[in-house]
Parts: sequence; C-alpha cells; structure tokens
Amino acid sequence: MNDRFVSIYNKEVDYNLPENINIYDTTLRDGEQTPGVCFSLDEKIEIAHKLDELGIPQIEAGFPIVSENEKKSVKTIANEGLNAKIICLTRTKKEDIDAALDADVDGIITFMGLSDLHLKVKMDKPRDVINKICMDAVDYGKDHGLFVAFSAEDATRTELPKLLEVYKMAQEHKADRIHIADTTGSINPYAMQYLVRNIRKEIDVEIALHCHNDFGFAVANSIAGLFEGASAISTTVNGIGERAGNASLEELIMALKLLYNKDLGFKTEVISELSQIVSKYSKIPVPDSKAIVGNNVFRHESGIHVDAIVKDPFSYEPFLPEMIGTKRQIVLGKHSGKAAIEEKLDSLKIKVDNEKLLEIVKLVKEEREKGFDITNEKFDEILLKANVKR
Repeated sequence: MNDRFVSIYNKEVDYNLPENINIYDTTLRDGEQTPGVCFSLDEKIEIAHKLDELGIPQIEAGFPIVSENEKKSVKTIANEGLNAKIICLTRTKKEDIDAALDADVDGIITFMGLSDLHLKVKMDKPRDVINKICMDAVDYGKDHGLFVAFSAEDATRTELPKLLEVYKMAQEHKADRIHIADTTGSINPYAMQYLVRNIRKEIDVEIALHCHNDFGFAVANSIAGLFEGASAISTTVNGIGERAGNASLEELIMALKLLYNKDLGFKTEVISELSQIVSKYSKIPVPDSKAIVGNNVFRHESGIHVDAIVKDPFSYEPFLPEMIGTKRQIVLGKHSGKAAIEEKLDSLKIKVDNEKLLEIVKLVKEEREKGFDITNEKFDEILLKANVKR
C-alpha cells in the first residue's frame, strides 16, 4: 500500500524548487520567546537531540547574550556531538558575537531592524551608519571563523532598494547567507515571490526566509519564496513563537514531501513525538485541529467516514499516521455507525449478531447525547446494558 494519497493534480505542476533546501529550526530560540515559555537546560538538550534525530541540519539553539544560563545552554548543546550545526542569534554587537564564540557555536545569525519604522523607534541613526554597524558585525564573525548569516529584521516592510543595498554589502563582506525576516507576518505569498525574485536577481548568496504566522501564511510564504530562489527556511516545532508563532516545522516538512514531492530526507516518524515533547515543555497544548500533529488529524467518528476508513484508510486520509509516528483512532460517539462499533467489538474479540450490533449503536448515541464520553469504562457499561458479555 502507498504511504500517501494526495491530490492527483499536484503532479501536474512544475514547482521549480531548489535542489537543496536547508531547514534551520529556531524552536529553542524564537520558540522560547513565546510569552511564558522557558525551557530548562535538560529540556533544551532533549529537544535538540530529537531535532537531530529528525535530521534538522541547523539548530538555532538560543541567544547567548541574554544571560549566563542561556549561554550555558547554547554551549552545552554545541558540545553534545550532534550531527546538526549549532547556530545562535546575535545583535550586530561585538559583545553578542563574543558570547556566541564563548558558546562554541558553528555560526551566528546577526540581525538589525532595517525598516524606516524600526530604525526610527530602535536606533535613531542614519541608514549609512546602521549599514556599517551591520557589516562590522559580519566582518567580526567571519574573522573569527563563524558561519555568518545576516538578517534584515522587518524586511517585508522595508523598501526594496534599501534591502538590496545592505544585502549587496553583506555579500561583499562574505556573509554566508542573507535572511528575509517577515517579522510581523504581514506579507502574502505572491508578494513574497516578488520580493525574493527581485533580491535573487541581485544576490548570489543563499537566501533564507524567517516567516511569522500572524495571518496564517508562514508556511505558505516560506514555500512561495522557495519557488523564486530562497533555499533556507526557519521553522519551529508546532509553529510556536512570538504572537501567532512561526512557520511550523512539521507542516513545512510534510507539505514539501507529500504535496510538492520534495523529500528532504527527514526521519518523519519522529514528528509526533517531537511535537508532544515541545508541547509538554512549552506548556502550549497542540490544538486538536492542528495540521499534521493535531489529535483529530487521524481521529474519526462519523459513521460514513469510519465505514470507509475501515475498508481503505485513504478514503479520508491523505497519508498514513505511521509516517509521523502516530496511530489512527476510531472514536465512538453520536455520529458513530455500525462499522465503528464493529471495529471496537472486534478489538475486544466480541461477536454479536446484527440486531445486537444495532442496539449497541443506539445505546452509544444515547449516552453521548447525554454528554458522556464513550470511554472504555462507559463502553463496558453499554455492553452490560445490552446484555453482552466480554
């Protein structure tokens, strides 16, 4: 059996995606900047190891200048012997980069808000002075042997000539990658294609996208940028992060793999466990309807659906739950039909005739309409009421 059954029309389109796509995950940095989230050192290490098991090539492990404990966490992860390269965030300040060097990272993302609004509110300095500050940081990082990515914060609200000016400078100063940060999640996918296309015309270094999800477009904007020459994407597990969060790691990976036929070689069976770990430690529940990892994604109650699912899972699922390390659940409730009850009875090795089966179906619906969840204990009560012995 195939492991997926997505739309037949997906293969009719040439997506022109880059040959190599790099995912750098920022769960331990931007994810932890979610209000109220603070991972312990042990929690960060566990998450880092699980990201590494998944196959993430770069892990953004933190922001070392924030505190001594933060620097210790980043340094510990950097020395865990992971396959992933460990990078961290810095401002365009020597002391930030020194903190990164002390943390033994492989590289840095050094950033500056470059929209007129950010410059006015945060820096109040002329743009040429700001650009020099940025390049001094790039030079300092490169002089110390680091991988250096330069990120224009609030790039999607910065005029293109101003962006191109600083990105060209970053390229001349040997930055390894330039980042387009959609800091307020306020660009749409077509506009992202326009922006990346016009930057790619002028820039030869790798382009990365750091998209926020304020309008629910973080993954869509990330993929749109890939069509035009970006080749690195920032993600977080479960899409956590400031405000509405970031591009969801699991949604991006599975969309590329199954909808765009771009398999990046990740061990996707780790996804469900990784999601649960991050949810547990961040104390942010995963919504039941969350794409890919939500509890309801492979949970079925409707009688019509369950009857079809039992015969062929692809009737109502685009891929098998085992692909992300989880299992299908058949839920008993108001909308259940014979197939769901029969499946439940089969699991208990109970055989009944059609008349008794219909009676149990009726009792299940009645109990659910009274407000009871059909737990195993409740189902036992229903069997007792129907004079069925286990």
